[in-house]
Amino acid sequence: MKGVSMAKRLLTSIVSLGFITSVLIAAPAQANEAKLKGAGSSYANKFVVACAVADPATSVAYNPAGSGTGRSSYTNGTVDFGASDAAQTTSLTFSGLRSGKSANYSYIPVVGGPIAILYTVPGLKTGELRLDSNAIALVLSGKVKKWNDPVIKKLQTAAVAKKLPKNAIRVVYRSASSGTSENLTDYLRQTSPKVWTKARNGTIASGNPAGRMPLGSIGAANSQALVSTVKSTKFAFGYADLADASTAGVPFATVKNANGEFVSPTSATASKFLEAFSTGAGFNAKTGAVTLNFKRKIPGAYNMSLLAYAMVDVDNSGYAKAAQVKAFVKYMLNTCGPSRAASLGYSPISGALLTKANAIADRIS
Repeated sequence: MKGVSMAKRLLTSIVSLGFITSVLIAAPAQANEAKLKGAGSSYANKFVVACAVADPATSVAYNPAGSGTGRSSYTNGTVDFGASDAAQTTSLTFSGLRSGKSANYSYIPVVGGPIAILYTVPGLKTGELRLDSNAIALVLSGKVKKWNDPVIKKLQTAAVAKKLPKNAIRVVYRSASSGTSENLTDYLRQTSPKVWTKARNGTIASGNPAGRMPLGSIGAANSQALVSTVKSTKFAFGYADLADASTAGVPFATVKNANGEFVSPTSATASKFLEAFSTGAGFNAKTGAVTLNFKRKIPGAYNMSLLAYAMVDVDNSGYAKAAQVKAFVKYMLNTCGPSRAASLGYSPISGALLTKANAIADRIS
């Protein structure tokens, strides 16, 4: 982006003590730009950071500590906006610590994307491993323990089946509350209910039907740490956003959708799934939450996909930074999303859902 690099601040990510935090360094030329603090979804981290760097009007310090942290930081009033991969469907009111009075808040879907299943099996490249929801549920619940288990083997081509080793599967999972985990457990509960018998849960260990993660599993603080751990661990199995997996060069599987097709996680295939839920009963106009039916049959769609939301104050005239938050959210929706999301591995908000998201953003006052 010509000219932007001269005007924008330097936004970097620093790995420290097992988690990643984004740190903002403002250049003198940017003294007058709006400065915001955000926290939450590590899934959406690359998108939020890319938009912050590209936006000439806003400077953002974003901490991708996970959706659970984002929700608590936002409702505690320590950040200007939160980010979460899971949204509530009930009325959203809290003690407005940013304005000193009771306030309403809402979720605004700002970007979507697939949940990629990552693996490190010697000899297997991206897309060669085939999985379905049943196999994923059995691995994560500890009932399938080895890579050459018949449950996995029967899904493969003959060539790939021969390459599956007898080694134990090392599950890598999100150890803290995570919107990615919440969507994944919801997907497994809907599509493989006989195996995944518990309700959706942001903490996957608590929501595991086995009562714990499989023996030998490795916990990771956020999406970036999970991808890094999978990459450095032989015979690993994990789940994360496509953006981080692609950047790290970690192989990811194709997953059978409700239409019976093995589909690769991409921006386009996730969009095919997510675009089906922008109207009707799937969208909650008051809270912004979108209810996803992971069993829906959509040709060519990657069903294991999610929406990432910004958490913002609405109908709250006492909020000093309302105009800046509104401008940044609309920038993500209408400028950064259409131009940058797909290249980063995300799905931009489009069509009827984009119209609905903008309508909520217009209530930030």
